[in-house]
Amino acid sequence: MELVAQRIYKKILPLIEGHTEGIYWDFKRTLCDTSEIIKDVLAFSNSAYPGDSYIIVGVGESSNRRRHKISLCTKDRQRLGTDANYIYLPQKWDLHGLSAKDIEKMQVFSQTLTQKVRNAMLISQPTLEYIPIQIKRTRWIYVIVVKKVHGVFISKKDLKNNNGKTVVKQGVLYVRSADTTAGSDESNVTSADEHIRVWMDYINYLSINPNGKFRLVFNNEPKIGDQKNESTWPID
Repeated sequence: MELVAQRIYKKILPLIEGHTEGIYWDFKRTLCDTSEIIKDVLAFSNSAYPGDSYIIVGVGESSNRRRHKISLCTKDRQRLGTDANYIYLPQKWDLHGLSAKDIEKMQVFSQTLTQKVRNAMLISQPTLEYIPIQIKRTRWIYVIVVKKVHGVFISKKDLKNNNGKTVVKQGVLYVRSADTTAGSDESNVTSADEHIRVWMDYINYLSINPNGKFRLVFNNEPKIGDQKNESTWPID
């Protein structure tokens, strides 16, 4: 486990030292709402990024509200589609870390999260790993690793947050793009191209998997003695 933690910390440290979140990483000061995290898990699982993604807990926005000024060269302006000579980014993230008691709470949270993810999925199951990493003598960060696995990751039911607001909608395809989640609201819907990409990637994977099956499990549970209400199609 220590070797795994060291490897992950080596990979995420440059992310923490950067100025933004990205297509395969997200920062959380703490964890308190499983539904919000499930939406992040779905978005990372459906993203076009070919590797694992990371939800890094114990990192918050810097208390320094000043912006970081970065000069743009001609190529930068062309790439970003702007005439500006500078862009302004937030200050670096605050790696405040978590206490030992916080880590115990994170582990309990992770058990609940795993169970809720397992019960909510319509087609494919995300694969999660939970890694506490000690960064100082009494401080840790907690990393949820969203493994890159083949699938279409959609919830079969609405999931509400602690305030009763629906944050994961039944049947919606959430996709991480840059540092945002497509599908989150009506102003940021997941594009048709993204739907096609996610489904085609999965169908192509199943086409070369001799035991591949496309399986839908419907919401209503069978009564005692009834056949389980699900459909399975082999993919040739």
